[in-house]
Amino acid sequence: MNTNCLSAGAAATPPYYYDPFPAFSNKAKHIFLLIVFLLLLLVPRKSKAWGPDGHTIVVQLAMQFVKPDVKQNVQNLLDTMSLNTAANWMDIMRSNSDYDYMKPWHYIDFPADKEYAPSLDENIVNRLVLTFNELRHKRTLPGEQVKTDLLILFHLMGDLHQPLHTGYDDDLGGNKVAVQYDTLKTNLHHFWDEDIIRYRKITFVDCMALYNTYGGKKIDSIDGIHPGKWMKETRSFLGKVYPKQGFIVDDKYLNESKIIIQKQLLIAGLRLADMLNKLFVSESPTLNMKDVAARYENGVDAKDAVQYIGKKVTACSRVYGIKSLDNVTFINAGDKYPNSPLTIVIFAKDRKNFLPSIEELYNDKNICVKGEVVEYKGKAEIIVSRPEDIIVIN
Repeated sequence: MNTNCLSAGAAATPPYYYDPFPAFSNKAKHIFLLIVFLLLLLVPRKSKAWGPDGHTIVVQLAMQFVKPDVKQNVQNLLDTMSLNTAANWMDIMRSNSDYDYMKPWHYIDFPADKEYAPSLDENIVNRLVLTFNELRHKRTLPGEQVKTDLLILFHLMGDLHQPLHTGYDDDLGGNKVAVQYDTLKTNLHHFWDEDIIRYRKITFVDCMALYNTYGGKKIDSIDGIHPGKWMKETRSFLGKVYPKQGFIVDDKYLNESKIIIQKQLLIAGLRLADMLNKLFVSESPTLNMKDVAARYENGVDAKDAVQYIGKKVTACSRVYGIKSLDNVTFINAGDKYPNSPLTIVIFAKDRKNFLPSIEELYNDKNICVKGEVVEYKGKAEIIVSRPEDIIVIN
């Protein structure tokens, strides 16, 4: 695609180029274009990261990588809503003034020479943390609130991985930066939201092909839930997002941007899948733990563990919560803290043995743990260092 005819001082106009202002001098035309660009800068800020296609790709990728039961649980929650609508719900609702309070949630802007400072501001990082934590207690929420939180999670995970949604405050995340590609005149933010994906025809299939190029190697994406860290990572691309050649961008710029966009869409999908796997895993059924314990030699119900201080047992129970501190992780068995009759203790030096994480392996699961019951402040504990010592009851 030839853009030379659009640069200042072009010697000739190609036959297919239609000049809408034949009577104006080149200087007058440039003044007119400048006025058009300035008018674009006055348009109110829009934050529709990736556009409908990009957001849909992120959710499609996530649903490709979630566990089967999680996929079914999410689809049950969405009911008849399509993935496309679910992915773009927050943008769809922008036309409804009742949802204006959500507008600051789509982005976070701060000066180029400043580091991110945690705050209580309404921004994408804080909203993702709040939404994730709220969904961790989804059993206490009305069904419609759980669905709304899911839709927020879908959308903001896409937004967070669009670099200009983690941009600079002085240009409103690129909304005040005019760009031109061929005959398209727009602003940098919108160009990254929608136009590059459209011009380079980036699809779900392209992102899956990129994933397959890793050949099963771990992609640096599934590393816990860290929206602040992810925001800094996304912001690091801004140096490549702002065109170095002025406001007119070329095919080279689009091709380089395509590489960034495909990987960001893929990583957003993988991270969203990790979140969904943690939040929407099927709950374990309620079991009679005495019957379960009877299957094992020295099996006991965890509720009776305090009666076996100093003895090696296999204690069976449902997990009612996990708390990780810097030096130790506590698994509450038999009841919620502080009423749990048995605490399973895993020291920090041994946490590396439990992958992907202790929380994902055991939270809300039915388990049997092997080990010696010890007493600590009048309560029963079993210290474990190997995953082989904890059996998940399916």
